[in-house]
Amino acid sequence: MRLLHLHERLSARGGAERHLISLLKHQQGAHQTLLAVGFDDGSLPVAEQELIGPWLRVKGLARRGLRKRGEAAACRGLAAVIAEFRPDLIHLHNLMDPALLELAASSAPTVMTVQDHRMFCPGRGKLTPDDRLCSAPLGRACLACFEQPDYGRRMLALTRRRLDALRGMGRILVLSRYMARELTLAGVEPERVRVLPPPVDLPPALPGAPRRHHLLAGRLVGRKGVGQALEATKMFRHGAPLRIAGDGPLAGELARAAMLSQGRLSFDGWADRARMNQLLAGALSLWLPSLWAEPWGIVGLEALARGVPVVGTAVGGVPEWLLDGEHGFLVPPGDPAALARAADRLAAQPEEARRMGRAGRAWVAENLRREDLMRRLGEIYREAGELPTA
Repeated sequence: MRLLHLHERLSARGGAERHLISLLKHQQGAHQTLLAVGFDDGSLPVAEQELIGPWLRVKGLARRGLRKRGEAAACRGLAAVIAEFRPDLIHLHNLMDPALLELAASSAPTVMTVQDHRMFCPGRGKLTPDDRLCSAPLGRACLACFEQPDYGRRMLALTRRRLDALRGMGRILVLSRYMARELTLAGVEPERVRVLPPPVDLPPALPGAPRRHHLLAGRLVGRKGVGQALEATKMFRHGAPLRIAGDGPLAGELARAAMLSQGRLSFDGWADRARMNQLLAGALSLWLPSLWAEPWGIVGLEALARGVPVVGTAVGGVPEWLLDGEHGFLVPPGDPAALARAADRLAAQPEEARRMGRAGRAWVAENLRREDLMRRLGEIYREAGELPTA
């Protein structure tokens, strides 16, 4: 099968990007693949690029849909790639311009992986302006998230068009039952939606190295609960500090806070895969303190695969894999004291932490086997290929 994958960027920095890279690595030899991206941020090592098959940059793929130039110019590059490669199926990932979505759906059978909320939320990822989880359906209530009414109306119209384009896809993949429910509430036909979590590789069991810190890793933005994590470190009663690895708008604030924390906090900056493995090897727990509804929380599964228990908020798809008291602890979003209590408990009871880590690793091994999930993806491709092209 000739598979054309479409994505905003080539990168090693985000969960969606790691998911796509893993998928491409394991499709080599089974399919003829081509990855088209809008830009390359330079973070994916050359050695890893060589494992994902051919890829190319296509002008326009990183557009979100609000543009000054016409749609014909935005679509010209993708149309040329489709005409030259002649795919049997197009697999779309993070692609947000509805004109590009419509072009793909009209050109070949299509499957789209919906990684986040942008297909049905014009604002802050189902998070209200005062950082509460939003349960309102797509509609005029969404305008309350925007200070400029005209911009809010444009974003609402854009999101509705994205959703209409999504309804034209042969199959829609989501990582969690939570995302499947959200799409159904937004009006997507449930028979088009398939829940397919990303496979997680199970590395060799870590040796019994000392575990001396908690770890928070990812995009350093407010909705990820970074502020609540900082507050939690001030409440620690046990000596294990929090280490933070990542980049984003809050990086400077975290670096300054680490200098003043008296050893409760350290800031490592962005960590590549090798460095992340080192940080996880010494971690008592992995923190996922998100305020927004995480669609899945891939970094938490990568921690469990390495036998590291997770302390995460009970939002979005996280409770589907983080079983409270078994793989770690679920805490309410926006509750620094609960974060601190859970972390202190794991630090004070290392045998319980090891037990939870083993249980989490066993759950990953049973439920996220690559062979099973790749076989299921192949079945979904075949389902989409049997549908008539629009």
